[in-house]
Amino acid sequence: MYKFPLRIATGIVFIHFSSVIVKTIAIKPYITSPLLHGNNDGRRRNYCLTSTTTKTATATTCINKLRGGSSFESNPNYHQNNSPTLGDVDKNGFYRVTTTFQSPIRNNNNKLPPLTQTIKNYFVELHKYSPTLFHGTLSSILLFFAWQLFPTDSFVSKKVLQNHFMTSYYNVVRERRYHALILSAFSHASFRHIAMNLYGFLTFGRSVKQILLRNGGGGLGGLCTFVIMAAVFGNLTFLAFDGGQGSCVGLSGVTLALLAFDSLVYPTKELRLFVSFFPITLPAYYLFLGLIGFSIMGMIGVAGRSNVAHSTHLGGLLYGYLYYKAFKRGWPRLWDYRLRKAYRALRGN
Repeated sequence: MYKFPLRIATGIVFIHFSSVIVKTIAIKPYITSPLLHGNNDGRRRNYCLTSTTTKTATATTCINKLRGGSSFESNPNYHQNNSPTLGDVDKNGFYRVTTTFQSPIRNNNNKLPPLTQTIKNYFVELHKYSPTLFHGTLSSILLFFAWQLFPTDSFVSKKVLQNHFMTSYYNVVRERRYHALILSAFSHASFRHIAMNLYGFLTFGRSVKQILLRNGGGGLGGLCTFVIMAAVFGNLTFLAFDGGQGSCVGLSGVTLALLAFDSLVYPTKELRLFVSFFPITLPAYYLFLGLIGFSIMGMIGVAGRSNVAHSTHLGGLLYGYLYYKAFKRGWPRLWDYRLRKAYRALRGN
């Protein structure tokens, strides 16, 4: 049996950010007045037709001349105290509308349901909200209990868990168990490990899901593809820098990829983390840069613990950055379209 030193990939401790429920409304502060509002004599009609035909006046000038004033007037149905309309895109082409996950604990009776019912409701709502987050969370919990129930020298641990749910040079390179690059992301060795990773996974996963949906992300541009590719990229980075030593498990690479992408889309979002029980609040982009620096220092042995897979963290952060650049250019949607088109061509549709 080969040596089994776990290089546990840990995540961010208690990262918290505030999200605001924003309602997108269709009511606009101004409406366009009817075309013929004032005198409808033939002279003004002729002016409009002549001006637009000879391109000496714009359409707005035409309407102004017809009604004798501005073509826009106040909309009586618009109220300033309504929620702001955030339908416009920013300079990077991203919609800035955010939503929050509705907690299943809330009910109309203002009474807490039983604990078992609360857990059931949570997973039901989570599955409705995002099957990717649901299956990722449930798989991590089940695998965590499997690691705890079966000792390291048991048959299940040696033949199943260690061979198929861990990323190592022996599994991936020598035995060609490429599926371990994905399955190992949902394995966790300790309660603290899985608690931190699932917290970040669910927190940033919800935010990234909304970003992808608001900007047409689906198929290759969806959250499921993002999670799978982040796991593969992070674990390949671990193998590239590990030198054949140790093994890697955990969702840290995926969690940090989600954090990186979310931080680049919302660079000014305030994130709060606790370092030795001291709260620190800073913009998301600064945290992203700090994590890159900390991961690099951990890889060269300057900072961090030796049993942390800092290379996996760095791989996740780099994947989030690269995906952000590709997403800005619309490449995931383009790849998804081309693959769907090729698939339909193969089926003869």
